[in-house]
Amino acid sequence: MEDLYERYHGLGPDLGAGLGKPTRRSASGGIHAWHWGVGLAAGRWCREAPRAGLGDPLGASALARRLVAAAGPIRWAGIKGLRFGPAGAVETPWGAGKWGTLQADPNILFLDFMGQQHLVNETRWPELLSIRCGDLEKVVIKVEGG
Repeated sequence: MEDLYERYHGLGPDLGAGLGKPTRRSASGGIHAWHWGVGLAAGRWCREAPRAGLGDPLGASALARRLVAAAGPIRWAGIKGLRFGPAGAVETPWGAGKWGTLQADPNILFLDFMGQQHLVNETRWPELLSIRCGDLEKVVIKVEGG
């Protein structure tokens, strides 16, 4: 409580020193970013990457075939419960979603769930890298027994 008192009365660091000045977050969209991160310029290339279709064409994507055939659990940031279906359906611990390939490269996948878009590619099998389009956060996906 003393710390709060000191800051309020100017005895501590000036908490309002940056008020009204652009921050890294506000410069990239800040409060104006909404569902899917549409207001953030940084992830536009990710959100607008042309898609080939839901789970199609799996035949052109070695990565897609491996994920559908994976026998062991697939972990998203260490949490198991991720499962890729052959027709573009995906199950996650947070709910159902959809996935498929990109037109430009069938070995880069899109993965959408919980109102968020992601791009996924293989780094070194059995590890994959996911980039969330809204804020470009990176997460490791691990295929166990893959």
